Amino acid sequence: FFSAKCNFDQENKPHRLNLDVGDTVIILKETTHWYYGYRQKVKETRGIFPKSYIHLCEYNIVNGEFCIQRTDIVEEITKVLLEWGAIAKSYFLNTNPSFPKIRRKMNELNNNRAALISGNLPLDEVRKVKLLATNQIDTGNKLLGLDMVVRDESGDILDTNAICTTELYEHHMNAVQRIDKANRLSSERGTTRTLNKFSHNILLHVNAFVCKFQEDSDLLFTLFDGETHKPISENYVVKWSRTGIARDIEQIDNNRVLFTDLSKSDLAIPKMYLVCYAIRIGSMEFKESAESKRTSMNIANSVLNASSRKASQLSVSSSGSSGSNGEYVIRRPFGVACKDLTPIISKAEDFRGNLDLPFIMCDKDTLDGTLRKLISNKDIGKIDSKMAVTIEVLRGDIKQIKEDFPRLVHTNVPVARKMGFPEVILPGDVRNDLYLTICSGEFARIAKTSEKNVEVSVCVANEQGYLMPGVLSIGAGHPPIDEYKSVVYYHDDKPKWQETFKVHVPIEDFKQCHLRFVLKHRSSNEQKDRSEKPFGLAYVRLMQANGTTIPQGQHILAVYKIDHKKYDKTVANSYLDLPSTLVELQGTRPSITGLTLLPKDQLSIGVNLCSTKLTQSVSLLGLLNWSAHKETLEQSLNALSMVPGEEVVKFLQDILDALFNILVENDQPDKYDQLVFMSIIHLIETVSDLKYQHFLSVLDVYINESFSFTLAYTKLMDVLQKNISEAITPKEKSADGNNLEESAEVRRLYKTTRYLHYVMKFVIRSRLLYAEMNCNTDYVDFASRLQELLRMFIDMIGCPSNLLKSEGALLKNLHIIATDLMQVFDQVRLSVALVEILEKFPPRRLTQSKMGCIKDFVETKLFTLPKCRAILLPVFCKHIKDHLESKEEGDSKTDIWQQEKNLSKAAKVLGQKKSQLHTCDTTANKKITECINIMNNILKLLFRPDVGATHNDIRDIMIILLRTVMKAANSLDRDTGLVGKFFAIMLGILQRMDAQHYEYFVKDLHQHGELKDFVINILLVFEQLVSPFQKAVFPRDWMDMIMHQNTVILGALKHLTVVITDYFLCPFEKQIWSNFFQCSIAFLVQSPLQLNDFNDNKRQIVFARYRDIRKDTAMEIRKMWFQLGQHKPKFVPQLVEPILEMSMIPETELRRETIPIFFDMMQCEYYSSRLEIESYGDTKFNNAHHKGNFSDFKTAMIEKLDILIGAGKGDAEYKKLFEDIMLERCAAHNTLNKDGTAFVQMVTRLMDKLLEYRFIIQDESKENRMACTFSLLQFYSEVDLKEMYIRYVYKLCALHMEFENYTEAAFTLKLHTELLRWTDTELSPQLRSNKHNSCRTHRQLKEALYFDIMDYFDKGKQWECAIDMCKVLASQYEEEIYDYLKLAELLKRMAQFFEKILKELRHSSEYFRVCFYGLGFPRLLQNKVYIFRGKEYERHSDFCTRMLVQHPQAELMQTLEPPGEDITQSDGQYIQVNKVEPIMDPAFAKFNDKIISNEIVKYFTANNVQKFQFSRPFRDSSGGGNMDDVRNLWLERTELLTSFPLPGILRWFPVIETNTFKISPLERAVEIMRDTNRDIRQLVILHRSDESLHINPLSMKLNGIVDPAVMGGFAKYEEAFLNEDYLEQNPDDKYLVDELKELIAMQIPLLEIAIQLHRQRAPHSLKALQEHLESCFADMQQHVELHYGRKTSDLKMERDSVVMRRTNSLLPAIYDASNNRHSETSMGSSDSGLSKSTILPRPQTNSIKSTLASLSFNTRNLTKNPFEPQDRDALSLSSSQWYTPPLSTITSTPEKEINTSLPSLASASNSSLSGPKTPDPHVLTEELTPKRPLRSEKEKERRLSRPSSIATPTASIKNFPDTRSLSESSNRNSVGELKKQYQEKLIDLLKTLTVSAETTDSTSEEDIRPPPLPAKSRDSTDFSSLSHNADWSPNGYAMLNTMSGTTTTVTKSSITSTTYEYLEATNFSLVGGAVDGSKPRPPTPPPKPSRHSKHIP
Repeated sequence: FFSAKCNFDQENKPHRLNLDVGDTVIILKETTHWYYGYRQKVKETRGIFPKSYIHLCEYNIVNGEFCIQRTDIVEEITKVLLEWGAIAKSYFLNTNPSFPKIRRKMNELNNNRAALISGNLPLDEVRKVKLLATNQIDTGNKLLGLDMVVRDESGDILDTNAICTTELYEHHMNAVQRIDKANRLSSERGTTRTLNKFSHNILLHVNAFVCKFQEDSDLLFTLFDGETHKPISENYVVKWSRTGIARDIEQIDNNRVLFTDLSKSDLAIPKMYLVCYAIRIGSMEFKESAESKRTSMNIANSVLNASSRKASQLSVSSSGSSGSNGEYVIRRPFGVACKDLTPIISKAEDFRGNLDLPFIMCDKDTLDGTLRKLISNKDIGKIDSKMAVTIEVLRGDIKQIKEDFPRLVHTNVPVARKMGFPEVILPGDVRNDLYLTICSGEFARIAKTSEKNVEVSVCVANEQGYLMPGVLSIGAGHPPIDEYKSVVYYHDDKPKWQETFKVHVPIEDFKQCHLRFVLKHRSSNEQKDRSEKPFGLAYVRLMQANGTTIPQGQHILAVYKIDHKKYDKTVANSYLDLPSTLVELQGTRPSITGLTLLPKDQLSIGVNLCSTKLTQSVSLLGLLNWSAHKETLEQSLNALSMVPGEEVVKFLQDILDALFNILVENDQPDKYDQLVFMSIIHLIETVSDLKYQHFLSVLDVYINESFSFTLAYTKLMDVLQKNISEAITPKEKSADGNNLEESAEVRRLYKTTRYLHYVMKFVIRSRLLYAEMNCNTDYVDFASRLQELLRMFIDMIGCPSNLLKSEGALLKNLHIIATDLMQVFDQVRLSVALVEILEKFPPRRLTQSKMGCIKDFVETKLFTLPKCRAILLPVFCKHIKDHLESKEEGDSKTDIWQQEKNLSKAAKVLGQKKSQLHTCDTTANKKITECINIMNNILKLLFRPDVGATHNDIRDIMIILLRTVMKAANSLDRDTGLVGKFFAIMLGILQRMDAQHYEYFVKDLHQHGELKDFVINILLVFEQLVSPFQKAVFPRDWMDMIMHQNTVILGALKHLTVVITDYFLCPFEKQIWSNFFQCSIAFLVQSPLQLNDFNDNKRQIVFARYRDIRKDTAMEIRKMWFQLGQHKPKFVPQLVEPILEMSMIPETELRRETIPIFFDMMQCEYYSSRLEIESYGDTKFNNAHHKGNFSDFKTAMIEKLDILIGAGKGDAEYKKLFEDIMLERCAAHNTLNKDGTAFVQMVTRLMDKLLEYRFIIQDESKENRMACTFSLLQFYSEVDLKEMYIRYVYKLCALHMEFENYTEAAFTLKLHTELLRWTDTELSPQLRSNKHNSCRTHRQLKEALYFDIMDYFDKGKQWECAIDMCKVLASQYEEEIYDYLKLAELLKRMAQFFEKILKELRHSSEYFRVCFYGLGFPRLLQNKVYIFRGKEYERHSDFCTRMLVQHPQAELMQTLEPPGEDITQSDGQYIQVNKVEPIMDPAFAKFNDKIISNEIVKYFTANNVQKFQFSRPFRDSSGGGNMDDVRNLWLERTELLTSFPLPGILRWFPVIETNTFKISPLERAVEIMRDTNRDIRQLVILHRSDESLHINPLSMKLNGIVDPAVMGGFAKYEEAFLNEDYLEQNPDDKYLVDELKELIAMQIPLLEIAIQLHRQRAPHSLKALQEHLESCFADMQQHVELHYGRKTSDLKMERDSVVMRRTNSLLPAIYDASNNRHSETSMGSSDSGLSKSTILPRPQTNSIKSTLASLSFNTRNLTKNPFEPQDRDALSLSSSQWYTPPLSTITSTPEKEINTSLPSLASASNSSLSGPKTPDPHVLTEELTPKRPLRSEKEKERRLSRPSSIATPTASIKNFPDTRSLSESSNRNSVGELKKQYQEKLIDLLKTLTVSAETTDSTSEEDIRPPPLPAKSRDSTDFSSLSHNADWSPNGYAMLNTMSGTTTTVTKSSITSTTYEYLEATNFSLVGGAVDGSKPRPPTPPPKPSRHSKHIP
């Protein structure tokens, strides 16, 4: 097993295996340099690779897979990184905001993994990194929503099978807290331990001191109480040199100190200061020099010179102030600095960085006086000196701080302790510090005329008077000194020093030592000073005569004058005989040789002792020495209570020894025993105090090791019994019957019981020592005394007097007493006594204390013994049960739960968390929490292996507590935090129950008649626990807890199956069986058990720890089903869904076991009796009674399949397995063979459709979604399942509404109405509609649906369909229910529909043929052809784009050639799209010969059509002549038949029949002539019916026919077909030739009427055109009548018709190419017949309609006076303003398009609403821009930019001026000039094919009417949608098509006709304006392929 260490890539060489770094490979064979093997991930690919590229790994084999051997944490990190990697990738792609966080965590994890793998870390670092990594894993999992990992304290994953349920729950809760904490502190890298809350510290770092330095200085820093004006801590000394840096080398850049032992009260001081005393070390006088200020800001860069080194060394001398060479050095005051620390302590984070301490010089003031001045901020003047320091507030003891902040507090940082004890005194903290303050002195002048300069020298001397070296300390940071010298104040007889230093004398020397003060005058003259000698001496002893140390406080010392001549220096201790203090003098004046009292002189000192070994208490010494002073013993015992706690704990062991000695040895027990006993109690009380609680361990050590009084137990027990009996003896009552004030006995008993456990410890230890000495001889006597004592406890509880406090204290300590008594007393008897004590409590007394006592007992050693547990546990459980059910409080059982529920409801209503409603302290919560904790502890204990047999204990818990816990768990609101704990306890009990427990439990319940309720309840609890519809008890990411829960539930269900079968099968209880199936199936299908949905990592973990328990569950359900026997039919329809859901679980074995149940269900129903009274079994004897079908099962199966597969269950494998198993069973069954097989096949088909529906319903393609829904609709229609059918009707309708397919929605809804009748029959549930819940009868619902359908048809503009619906309704109103009011309303609406048909613009649907080739499409599309109904105004290119968007993987095919198998059978997706024309139903041929509106006819041409066609041109040279000749241009026409008419319930239907045939050139010519004649006829009809129509379309049409110009007109047909040669060659075509002639002849009378009509309507400006038309027509008429005879028309010209002019008329705005001259067909095309189906982008081509529109313009703004009459020309010009909107418009209609085809002109004629006929033509009453609803501006712009020409590129107009400039000039020129200019241009324009510029108004751009919808363009090579009639264009409107050459502009006027669309599509063009059919045209270049296209040759 190897790992690749380098990439290996040699794909180009054979047999190589490519490797990436990190790939794991398995080696199969090897050679010298090569290995042969495979990658672990891709086992099928094998090959060779070099040995040097890989690295050998140690491995393990897990589940048959090789795994690299690594530590657990590394393995975990590896798996986590792999799992996170996939998620992080998706986060990145979706730009999830959590991606940066997870990426950062992954990087950190990777680094930690690398560190762990490296093996370079020491063990403690490994632990640290491991904890860090697990924190990152846990927080990352939380961030990603993955499962939470449960760990132990060291970070290892917990073995969940080795702990009980409640413990597992606790671990989960801890993990949640741990993760939350890690998330909160993710940025911090500090300790996670709780800090010592009693210890606070301040770290000071001195950075710089800016001041004028002349001499070296000592800086003394201390913490100072501003209120009492006393220092709090020891000093910290910084030795500062005259150079401005530290004198001590070690202090350079390391001036730090830690002030420790500060308590909360210290930090709470109102004003705490950091004070610095600066003491100058040098001469008396301070000499100014020229030196500038020195600073220490750059200490690190300073260089020590020789002098500074010397000074540094000198300062570390023993004296601390003078060098060894006796140089002249005096300590003089320099100045003081201070800073208020109060704000810094309260908010340290705001004071990071340097803090400035203002510094002021002393001048002539003392240091203390200067400090007071600085604090009070008075008279200090300008401060120009300062110190820079940094301060940190650290919490915790010193050890903790040094571990947590090694950077700040390293080993050599000095510690300055508080001058007093800390808040908590630790037993190991030994101190013996005496803080001495030299306060002040008074010295009288003797011989001197001036005051002295007094210096006090202090040293410690022994009894011999010899100096004790190194016991004085100035402060931290300074070595110990032998002698302390005070500051010298100049000429001050009453100096006030206030200097404090520490005296640290070893305890053994303390008694013999004293302090000696030597007073000396210091002269300012160095020479003189050398000769000065001390003038005075004072002393004080450290220990007093009575053995106590010198008392706290101030002492005034007597000063003795030294007479150096007489003083004997050899006797160093001679002064010790003299009184030391003024108090001792008592007015005397003692003296000895050389020493005489100075009566006026005195020295004041302050003493502060901080010692754990020495006492200042006389009372304490009296007690300790009691044997020597027995007469004061009682006084000493009483005084003990007055001794301070510090003194008591210092001498704890000594005091206890003394007390027990007194107890055992005193001669007066009655007098002293009680006193001693209460003194012991006082001692225990003191030690139990919070401040001294650490001394409890000292007390325990004393009891276990030092205590040695064997007889003490009898005395203690006697006093104890006496105290109890005295307290419980009834006392006299007051007159009113109430007890008097609480007696001393009761108070004493309370104190005793409060510390009873320690008293009992002394008793038991004493007894054990006694028994050891006497071989336990009198055990019986002791046991009986102990029993008696316990009996007294019981009596005390039973006592009616008020001893509540004592009883509570007893309960609190009872567990400790019991644990200790186990050593000396029988455990069973003890247990019985304890039970008696608990039972003795009255019901409503001390409930809380009692529960606390039980909780404590559970944790005792006594409870771990099985025999004791058997006695205690039932009592404990009973108390818990009563407590939970609230019996003890006297309220109802449900109160607790009700209270909780009410609070939860209130919280939900108020939108708050429940904790905000103050429920934390509710009685209910407290009660429940107590009970939960006790039960938790009991279950945890019983799970331990060291507690003996637990079978009976589990039985007791089960019998007493299980039902209560179940009820509690089910009753509590899921939002409470307690509900999870209750469920954990319930599961914990069930986890431990075995078959015997169930048997015992069931018998017990059965006897009480409660078994049924229990089984129903427990099944209900289980079901709710796993139900996805309930709020989860355990969060979804608690995978271990949930899987553990499931394991427990499965075990319980297995036991319950036995119970249900034994007790509820006979007699049969349907509810219980039903509940069982419901519960077990809900359990089985819950999401946490669906391993298939998990990722690989989670699946492996779950499988390894818990295995797949689904199969076991399924087997239990199967077993129970088959045990039902004759009762099965009762469950058949009911259980179909749950068992079906169960069988769909993707586990093959499980499916095989459960699918046969369905066959069994079929049999059950088939053989069940038709008679209600008979059961399933009875039908065995009478076959005639068989039901004989399984319709209920069938219906349920189909309905539930639909629901479950829709919900994501089931798959293709399930369908196959179901089919195989069920068909096999059916085939083997005689009766069900036929019906069963048919049913299975039908269900299989349904599953197929449902799976397809489920797959596609998520698809972006709405067509696929609708098709699938339609497929299911058809299926349910076939199987006649009305409910399902209607459900899918509404699903399909909703889909249509989502995409605004109103027509299709209406047709879909119509399906529901077909199931309803026009009767008042009550609706069955299957036929009801959720949309109309209030409808109760068929008629009501059908009527409501009809109105819905009409609304939809109205929105979809299918007014004809809406009218049909109205007719049916009208018939009902008129003939059935005679509701004339409704009929009237309906007829009004019907009238609106009729009006809308004629007046509202609607777009004719376009249809597209779409072929889906390839197996990559969904099955319903593969290699199928469909006809699609396009959206409104959707062009071919838009439709193609939409198809490609819906199928992004598909490629668009470029040709219409049928593809080969390489396409149809490939895995790809290929789409072929082309436009098709609808073929009108023959039933509507009745419209052909009638003169009716085209709007009526147009609907039927494109609606209700089932047949479609498209044509492809091709060349056939058989006609002779040039290939481009008209005679060689054939069409291949394809007709398609769809499965249903369009529009229908879908926008598309499949093609079911295709028919392809050829159209000859002659037939095509006949078609074109017929269409042209029809167009002329319709134009004439339109213009007659609507005089407001614009004349331009008619002008162009006529011009294109009578003056065919370059295209040749029908002359080409004459040349090609109407000659003898053609008839000779094609005699069969004679009837077609005749028909062509007939059509040509018929054209003349139509043209004649049209030209006459044109003359009447044309404005004066078109006079030249009219003359031109008449001239050309005369020639044409003469020619045609000569050759084909004269014909007449049914249309007659109205000679006297009046020409009406309308001011505001609206004309459709786009010209159809079908208006173009038909004669262009006479030009052949040089292109081959290759047909293209793709529209390629092309340049914009502007249509001629804009130009024509610009010819007529609004003259409103040109007239100076609107009321002046205009001249005729101006009026006629004005009246042709066709772009002006009508006075009233139908606002829902889009803009009209100019369209001269029959449909569009009809539309225009019907939708142009004429305004009032007024002689004022220039007045506009409406805005020029009509509204276009449902079209955004952006869409409008896109439509406006569409090219108008289908086939030709844009021809630029160079000879026509920009109409914008014309429009602008029109504002400057007169109307006449403009009219003339336009008249001249018009003829030229109509003769030249041009592209118009924008149409503009003659006034300004703001008045421009938005251009109408432009024509759709198609690529020049598009043959996809060739028309066989005139109405071929996109959107159903004709469009002006311009033809131009590729290089030159067409110079002859030619308006092409759409009827020759296929010619345009071949890029046919005219070169140089000449028509020469013989010249071949250059080949057309292939189109540029689109991005999605695939070219198929």
